[in-house]
Amino acid sequence: MINNINNYSHFFSGNTTNSSSTEVDEIIASHKSPQETATSTVENSQSHLFLSSKAQKINAISNEFFTGNDMSFDDIDALKTRAYQLGLINKEEYGQLSNTEYSAEEIQASKDLSTTGIAHYITDFLQRLDDSDAGKTENATANDQEDNTEESDALVALKSALTNAKKIIEDVESEKANPEFKATLIDTISVLKDTINASAFEKMPVDDNVGLTKVYQTLEIVDKISPQRLTNEKLNRYMSVSLG
Repeated sequence: MINNINNYSHFFSGNTTNSSSTEVDEIIASHKSPQETATSTVENSQSHLFLSSKAQKINAISNEFFTGNDMSFDDIDALKTRAYQLGLINKEEYGQLSNTEYSAEEIQASKDLSTTGIAHYITDFLQRLDDSDAGKTENATANDQEDNTEESDALVALKSALTNAKKIIEDVESEKANPEFKATLIDTISVLKDTINASAFEKMPVDDNVGLTKVYQTLEIVDKISPQRLTNEKLNRYMSVSLG
């Protein structure tokens, strides 16, 4: 892990193409091990899962990847494939999530991160942010005895988003119990997307380029397989329209 996070301190101041059906099918096939294929063929429970309701499929994925597990970066491709197999995302969405072009250096960084738990990575990244000067300004005077360092709005937003991301990835079902879950998820995805699309993102260490991109991808999958929770106001409006 590269510890010099000050390389992108300026970030806190202030091309993909669509995969063809064949390419997507090849990607999906590459993530199916012989053991997985044999297991899905033999076990009737797997067959029944494909005929289950969407809620049951979502619950199965949550139990498999999120609940009580330290999901690793290596699990992300399996999560995407599983969501596609169960019909929770379509082929176009799968292609968009899978079609990330990496340089040789980024591929190596991805391999280095593969067995790292995503929540563990986020914790480490947040600690390195706290230990660095990135996005911080000193407002201390000669008479000040306390640390009066202030963090930029961008840094505060990123740290909050990553804290939320960690909670969601650690146990998505528990987080769904929060009525603000969907809004928090969307806000978190938005902050990470803005971070990744910022020109200064390329100044970050390569492993953090890859790490944050994969955290973003994971949350996008969570968003796609999480039904929208209606607030009372939205529910009342929906009922008035449907019954009117």
